[in-house]
Amino acid sequence: MVSSLSQPTQETRTLSSGLIIAGAYSDKVRRTLFAQMRDYVKQDKEIAREVARASGELNAVLFRILVEELKVEKGDVVRVRINYNFDPSAKRIVWDYNSLSIEVFKRVPDEQVASVVRDAVRTKISKYIEEFQRAPRAVEERMKEFEVKEKEVEEVAPPPTPPAPPTPPPPRPLDVRSIVASAVVLGETVDGGLLIKLVDRSDRSVGLASLTPSGDELVVDAILIHEGSAKRYLTRTRTRLAEYDENPMRLIEDLAKAQPTDLSPQEAERLIREKMQSLM
Repeated sequence: MVSSLSQPTQETRTLSSGLIIAGAYSDKVRRTLFAQMRDYVKQDKEIAREVARASGELNAVLFRILVEELKVEKGDVVRVRINYNFDPSAKRIVWDYNSLSIEVFKRVPDEQVASVVRDAVRTKISKYIEEFQRAPRAVEERMKEFEVKEKEVEEVAPPPTPPAPPTPPPPRPLDVRSIVASAVVLGETVDGGLLIKLVDRSDRSVGLASLTPSGDELVVDAILIHEGSAKRYLTRTRTRLAEYDENPMRLIEDLAKAQPTDLSPQEAERLIREKMQSLM
């Protein structure tokens, strides 16, 4: 727990993406770093900007290694670990690229992955960072083309997997517009977005949605719980954040157009707790 931003002691931390599909790694890295730095970000928006900068730098480096060097596909499973130093007095995050570890779960030998990572860290990191600093928007656009659109697999296990049992008939889909009667803005999140509560006609909370800036777009991530069924809606929009702040009900039309995925009640509760912790 952080007691004060005035402490000059430099901190060393580790960021781990967990097992994640490659097409979703950049969002996971960004959200993980914001979560780890949450206590500082809540007290100083300058540090929030530094977290955004640092996550952008790391994601640009990872893109070059994963996509251009290792040729991973969007659906391949990866795991990234790296140490970083944070100096509260300088408000600066510095990645320890010598500690960078990448696992790729596809038909690529571990030795080949390790060799590519070592070569990139030894001879190419400076070039990657300079290109990102010189033209961050151009790098982010190239990364965006690789990202998974509208549907993100949060946590996955590496193959192989046993054969799946016969698929039962799909449950009747939740109609967002028939369930949600109002939407209430709870406040701003540590990563510069909004948190919106979804309420039914009996004035009961039935879900929670986060709107997170990502380049020129917003990532809309909503959890809806109704009659024992939990759904996750993940989509993107170019609507300005301020418009949702002024009229949060426009979010319902966005969710009605998105294709939901099923969640267990436990996973839905975990995601809702995680979103609530992101409030400023």
